Amino acid sequence: MNILQVEMIQQIFAIVTLLLGVLLIGIIYNAYRIVKQPTLLLFIYGLFTLVVGITFADLVSIFTLDEFILAWSMVFSHVVVIIGLCVMAYGILRG
Repeated sequence: MNILQVEMIQQIFAIVTLLLGVLLIGIIYNAYRIVKQPTLLLFIYGLFTLVVGITFADLVSIFTLDEFILAWSMVFSHVVVIIGLCVMAYGILRG
């Protein structure tokens, strides 16, 4: 298995992760529409941010091969994941 096959598998997993994240956000949003609890809305915002952060670096690698952009997209991806986790934790602690 060469490096291009591994990158392609990572990109496929990123797309699948993004689609499953969208599905999960849709399911939780339907629950929010029923109960109208702000905690669920904050959790959805955090989950959206988390899914985008997890998949961002791999999705950027689909569109560009520039090493500088790929390196900074990984840094940005990790920052967005941390922000998403903090929003989710705040939503849960806020109760």
